[in-house]
Amino acid sequence: MSVMTSTPDRVHIVGLGYVGLPLAVAFSKHLTVTGFDLDPTRVDELIRGHDRNGEVQLDSVGGDSLEYVTDPECLSDASFIIVAVPTPVDENNEPVLDHLESASRMVGHAFKSRSEGLQPPVVVYESTTFPGCTEEICGPAIGESSGLEPGVDFKLGYSPERTNFGDAEHTLQTVIKVVSGQDEETTSLIETVYGQIAISGTHRAPDIRTAEAAKVIENVQRDLNIALVNELAILFDRLGLSTSDVLDAASTKWNFSRYSPGLVGGHCIPVDPYYLTYKAEEAGFHPSLILAGRNTNEQIPGFIEEKLRSLLGGKGKHLTDCRVLIMGVAFKPNVSDIRNSKAITLAKLLAESGARIEVYDPLVDVNIMERMDLVPGGDPSEMNGRYDAIIVATGHDVFLDGSVDNYCEWFADSGVMIDIPGDFSPSLQDLMESRGDLYWRP
Repeated sequence: MSVMTSTPDRVHIVGLGYVGLPLAVAFSKHLTVTGFDLDPTRVDELIRGHDRNGEVQLDSVGGDSLEYVTDPECLSDASFIIVAVPTPVDENNEPVLDHLESASRMVGHAFKSRSEGLQPPVVVYESTTFPGCTEEICGPAIGESSGLEPGVDFKLGYSPERTNFGDAEHTLQTVIKVVSGQDEETTSLIETVYGQIAISGTHRAPDIRTAEAAKVIENVQRDLNIALVNELAILFDRLGLSTSDVLDAASTKWNFSRYSPGLVGGHCIPVDPYYLTYKAEEAGFHPSLILAGRNTNEQIPGFIEEKLRSLLGGKGKHLTDCRVLIMGVAFKPNVSDIRNSKAITLAKLLAESGARIEVYDPLVDVNIMERMDLVPGGDPSEMNGRYDAIIVATGHDVFLDGSVDNYCEWFADSGVMIDIPGDFSPSLQDLMESRGDLYWRP
């Protein structure tokens, strides 16, 4: 049987997290949407108009064309299903496919009670993974739990998410959407469906494996570019050079691509490369460059710790005797997302070294920080004279709103500031040095 040739009137989305919910809301402006999630608390919050992730405006979470459910039987007669579940790695940096496999088996189990005479449904995956995963793992999981034959009784597709959380310019609707399917007919249908929300258009990959590979290398490339400048930052620090000054000079050349050194966290860049390296090793190839980039970026919290030790030592202080404030625990500026945050890694590393660590992030709920075994320090403006060192780990805009004079008042004496994002103006460095404090940026 062939898949339907016309646009379906309803889309089912499995997983209502950072990727699935924005998809559901976007599609609900054009089609009827059923959003499914296993977490009843999450579904209840959405029904009440609350997105705990802060990615969707409250007034757009609900609506007559969007329903939220926890019963997987809603998928039994579905014609177009999008699976958007997490694909993390474990402590050994091996891909964790549990969410993908369980979601696929759940979809397959629902298909067992599918009404007769319906056209084969299309199941599209958005989760980042390695080339071959959709057809080699997800499809068979649906088939085994449903008794249906992949590619015949149901069709597979892949359209990788390209969500950039906290970015108002590069949104779900404004980025080009890569689409792919098991065959030409399926790809055309997927392109038609996504074309309703992809204002900038779609790109048809020749097959699913190509689309999977394209997605994963987007973040591999960013990881490697950042790793290069992180390694240069370590080198230039030893040579007594300012990395930002070097980058300013190099950036005057027309074909120089500028990246900034810093902590590399989040749900994509520190995770996705391991999906490709896993598949590479499986194919008998050792991806040394990709792994080297990962190793470099994972070393940055340790580099910052050693730099803080050195700077404090120059002031006659020892890290174990110091009170240190870390500003920003989200993994990137202007979001509340703490997944794989290297600011948290840094905080725990310094705490293990004996420093008294406090954290401050007005965008992250205090209860969440406490559950991560962090010590919230309160509003630093009320803690004058409290800290021996301040580390700006995440460059939230709110940190730049106040007067630079305020920061200097927070130091006990002979303070040290490490500005990892390097966002503060030179006036702060000048002011600190005039007071006998130290300011350093990678």
